[in-house]
Amino acid sequence: MILQKIIKSISDVIYPARCVGCSDTLHHEKEKYFCGPCHEQIKYLNKSMCPVCGIAFLNSPAESHLCGKCLEKSPYFTVARAVAAYENVILETIHRFKYGRDLSVGSILASFMADFQFPDFDYRNYSLIVPVPLHVKKMRERGFNQSVILAQALNKKWRLPLNYFLLKRSKFTLTQTGLDKKEREKNIKGAFEVTSAKEIKDKNIILIDDVYTTGATLNECAKTLRKAGAKDVAVLTLARVL
Repeated sequence: MILQKIIKSISDVIYPARCVGCSDTLHHEKEKYFCGPCHEQIKYLNKSMCPVCGIAFLNSPAESHLCGKCLEKSPYFTVARAVAAYENVILETIHRFKYGRDLSVGSILASFMADFQFPDFDYRNYSLIVPVPLHVKKMRERGFNQSVILAQALNKKWRLPLNYFLLKRSKFTLTQTGLDKKEREKNIKGAFEVTSAKEIKDKNIILIDDVYTTGATLNECAKTLRKAGAKDVAVLTLARVL
């Protein structure tokens, strides 16, 4: 034990932990992923929100009423939660991970997500983790699926089975960036399929993605899973557009 502490102390001096946001040295034990100034930029989504889709109520103290969109039409998932708002240092680090192909940043963000206590959500009620898939063409371009890396961290933390191939993106679609909600829904419609219905029959599934934008992609995935026999689908993302 003493030797391990000595080795760790030497390692901390030679290879000090650095902020994933700005690369400054982390000086305090509480600064696990982000330094103080970067951490202050993070808007955690763990307070007043819609109990279904998780959209934050920025100007309302209420915590238990449905938002307008969920009142108008219930999504195919029963609950959606995100760690933080998709802005400032969270947006910047996700872009470095996703578009800059920085897998070291991705690994840190995945651990950051796994350490978060999602409000009103208990992973023990679920039996399977499924990442949102990329089309094979997009996978070849990027070289990795960011949702898989996030899902792997949750799999390690929660010890829940993880299936990479259960949900398949069978239709190549235009990028969702720049499209409004209706355009996104039309673009993504029918893009997914389940590869083995017996693997999900009557199961409660956690669907993982990096960013919840309008919810169109996640809702289409949840719809595909539910229609194939899944009992329940929950959505967890690293970030959410407010």
